[in-house]
Amino acid sequence: MDILEEKYINLILQRCLNFNQSKSLMINCDLKEHLYFANKIKKAANKLGVYDVCIHLNDKNEVHEYLKNTYVDDIKLNPIIDKTDWNEYAKKGGALLFLNSPTPGLMDDIPIQKMKKMKEETEKSIKYYRENSRKYAFPWCIVNMPNEIWAKSVFGDSPDAYKKLYLNIMKICMIDKNDPLKAWEEHIKNNNYYKKRLNDLKIKTMHFSNSLGTDLTVGIPDDAVWLNLDKTDAKGGQMIANMPSYEIFTAPDFRKTNGIVYSSKPLYYNNCCIDDFCITFENGKVISCQAEKGQKVLEQLIYENENTRYLGEVALVPFDSPISNTGLVFNDTLFDENAACHLAVGDCYPKCLKNSQNLSKKELIERGLNVSKNHVDFMIGTSDLNITAETSEGKKLIFKNGNFNI
Repeated sequence: MDILEEKYINLILQRCLNFNQSKSLMINCDLKEHLYFANKIKKAANKLGVYDVCIHLNDKNEVHEYLKNTYVDDIKLNPIIDKTDWNEYAKKGGALLFLNSPTPGLMDDIPIQKMKKMKEETEKSIKYYRENSRKYAFPWCIVNMPNEIWAKSVFGDSPDAYKKLYLNIMKICMIDKNDPLKAWEEHIKNNNYYKKRLNDLKIKTMHFSNSLGTDLTVGIPDDAVWLNLDKTDAKGGQMIANMPSYEIFTAPDFRKTNGIVYSSKPLYYNNCCIDDFCITFENGKVISCQAEKGQKVLEQLIYENENTRYLGEVALVPFDSPISNTGLVFNDTLFDENAACHLAVGDCYPKCLKNSQNLSKKELIERGLNVSKNHVDFMIGTSDLNITAETSEGKKLIFKNGNFNI
């Protein structure tokens, strides 16, 4: 595993992040057990001349214990949930790396009110980061590391569940290749073909349908731009924000979504599971939502504030893609969203609109892009998903039976 870890670290530092001008790095660690890996990254960064490296621990087990033993009204910003460091490194243009390690079900015994209060307090500490990360004002990347809880949620009680999960992460991230950096460049080249084709089509509307019952029409702004993993930060440095990443996405006109959409995979929000759910839109706004599991959590997510009742992202991922082809449900948005077409309620990515870099929140809204404190992806892709688009070339079936048709 040491060789794979070294290749993983090299990919993260050499391609996912960059140190174009700033020589700063903040590493946010989800679990204490991954501090060893964070320190390996720190040493590797030092060898690249990056000496301002901060490791921020935000251990989920400690957060769970804190919430379990604290009354709602007593939940305040404290070292366990404070993420002010994110702002500090973002403001100076430093790179931010998030060592994500899902723990499905960990927060099931925590009342929703406590989760909501904690989120509100934490959001206060990352206002600058939140407002600028979607503008790619600084390099950032989310990567995954395994843990036993996550492994068992994917592979059950298999005695080698952890190892299976670890090796799957390495394979999906192409770390098992002789040259992962070259493999990702080849993937980017292939992915860019579809990105260019989508941009050339100048799509106005997209109609989604499948056997689950999805029957949804989404409007796309006139000046929309389709993006993928081939990104640059504000200083022109290359970055990959999500590792892995197989999506091509844009921002919808939040005022022009109508119909019903059904989930195709579970969604974990604040470590709580929402499954088998559907959402109905009218003139852009969510008018109802139902879930077989996690109804209250879904309602909290959707109705948390006015702007989470509108869409902020439309993303296309072929059903015939590396993560989907594993046949696994990873119970983690980073992996599951890159295995299926998905939508997101809440905030948009401003770069999905031409000449948007200097637009205010009010101006973004006026041009049809949603602005929110939240951004939550949910998966809708299936093997029989069809997407018919109104384009500059007329009506086209751009997605057929789950895959690109362009």
